[in-house]
Amino acid sequence: MYEAGRSVCRREWRLPVRGILLAAVLFMAAAWAIPARADTAYGYILPNSAWEYLTYEEISQMPVQVVCYAKNEIYARNGRTFDSAELQNYFSQQYWYVSIYSPADFPEEMLNVYETSNVALLTQRENELGGYALDSGAYDYGPVYQYITQMTDYYYGGDSYYVDPDSYIFYDSDKRNLTADDISQLTLQELCYARNEIYARHGLLFQSQELAGYFEQKNWYWGSISPGQFPEGILNASETANAALLLQEENARGGYVLDQYGYSYSGIGSYTAGSSYTPTEGDYIFWDSNIRYLTEGEVAGLTLRELNYAKNEIYARRGYIFTSQELRDYFGSKSWYNGTLTPDQFSTSIFNEYENGNIQLLQRYEYSLSPNGYQPY
Repeated sequence: MYEAGRSVCRREWRLPVRGILLAAVLFMAAAWAIPARADTAYGYILPNSAWEYLTYEEISQMPVQVVCYAKNEIYARNGRTFDSAELQNYFSQQYWYVSIYSPADFPEEMLNVYETSNVALLTQRENELGGYALDSGAYDYGPVYQYITQMTDYYYGGDSYYVDPDSYIFYDSDKRNLTADDISQLTLQELCYARNEIYARHGLLFQSQELAGYFEQKNWYWGSISPGQFPEGILNASETANAALLLQEENARGGYVLDQYGYSYSGIGSYTAGSSYTPTEGDYIFWDSNIRYLTEGEVAGLTLRELNYAKNEIYARRGYIFTSQELRDYFGSKSWYNGTLTPDQFSTSIFNEYENGNIQLLQRYEYSLSPNGYQPY
């Protein structure tokens, strides 16, 4: 899909019917705003349940509520709605969830072999624990969020997680449109890798051994989505334009052939230093909130106003023009801010998964301090 269709590094269209349907729906849904209040920054209980077989050991320490939710997460990922208000409310708060099928209309054959097996395993474990009673009184999502946070810290290293800009070919290819000059000095191999770097940032699993080996060396890469399940709508406008530009230049030079005998990574460089994007940590509340997930520990100590400013900083970085005079004055004082989009022109589809997740986390903490959040003048 994003690598060798034959032996040349180009897109490989192999989405199954359900992939096409989900990608289309996700693309349309991306144009709508993220819900005002969401309860997790990280998205999935078991992100791997769609592409690999779970083991009993992996789920043996889960509380029964988490096991029940993890089982239903598999259905939610495939667009199922739920009769249970508890489940429907929970999944509606997840930025990745798109409701497509009613319970009666959901086709079980949509589940792949991994998902089918994992549903059976999770059902078995839930039954061993006595089953979880949905919609019983004042249910609490706390144990589920706690589990997700623990697993995210496990995978991403919590507060110690750091992304080295030099570990990318273009560190900022998700934040700005590359130019012909930016890519003119790249080798054919670098053009191919730079384009696939855009997809790797979103967790695409590569079929090419060459690409898989390259990206698995990166501490920011976590492959989680198979080519057949990767939704096109996950790319923002800059990423879409940059992928097209890089592919055009690669094709103009004849295309790069992946997985040739003796391939090497030694010639792959980093070109971000020469770009116009230069993040300065002191000028932001969270200068890197667009390239990594913030943690609970980082935001827990912020004041109500700081939480609001940090949330709106994500919008400001994307050129949002604020109606609030307070926010206009604040961001107008920042050297990096360039307001270009009015609220009517702005679409949240431009946000990547880190930004979406961090907006949700910051909003959760903001509204936990005040029911109405912070109200800038």
